Amino acid sequence: MAYDEKRLRAIFEKTRGLCHICWKPIAFSNHGVHGSRGGWHVDHSVPLAEGGTDHLNNLFPAHISCNCRKQANVSRTAR
Repeated sequence: MAYDEKRLRAIFEKTRGLCHICWKPIAFSNHGVHGSRGGWHVDHSVPLAEGGTDHLNNLFPAHISCNCRKQANVSRTAR
């Protein structure tokens, strides 16, 4: 799903610029940039495959590597 800058900023600010899985810094400007320092994706805390939604309360920033490692698990399991 594509997110506009306002929505991305709201997701990014939820954790004050930290990955919600490992709690290390991410870089707002590196959203979706693979291989970059602080690159991140929007992560569904409860995956869509498990009944999660695209509602803001289910969306969090996560490093690309953390998000890929998490796969279709809930965030609590990934931590």
